[in-house]
Amino acid sequence: MQVSARIPAKLKAILGSHRRQIFNLLAWCCFGLGFVGMLVPLMPTTVFWICAAWLWLRSRPERVRFLIDHPRFGESIRDFLEHGEICPTGKKAAILSMAGSYLIWFSLIGPGLWPALTVATILALVATWIATRPDNRHRRRARQQQAQVRVGLDELVCSAEPVTETRGVSR
Repeated sequence: MQVSARIPAKLKAILGSHRRQIFNLLAWCCFGLGFVGMLVPLMPTTVFWICAAWLWLRSRPERVRFLIDHPRFGESIRDFLEHGEICPTGKKAAILSMAGSYLIWFSLIGPGLWPALTVATILALVATWIATRPDNRHRRRARQQQAQVRVGLDELVCSAEPVTETRGVSR
């Protein structure tokens, strides 16, 4: 007996025709979870909003604008979607939150050996993936240096007085 990993044609047709609606529904769920994360400690916001943005880009791209323009989370979402970057603070927070969540789960539930090892392995793999993502420090520094240079040049141009020839004139 052979087992095929292919999706049956009927299911593929249903998913294909409703893909945008399914992605839109999942995006709203992720957005809602991210909103709850703004209110509940230890529940992430940015991760869920990145997922919502990714899903909306594939279903309703016009809805992504308010997420990437958000004053607090927009830069992180934009950096991840455009460059796959996670800021160093975000990396530390994610990895420490996963470790803390595992310790709380382990102490409250007291799982057996295999569930504990399975969850630990999954969290370790996710933490490794997060740690190996590039960060945006180099681009942020470049933007700051450009801004500093631009401000410095503007001050020079604004405060510069016309140069007049003063040779041979003594006071």
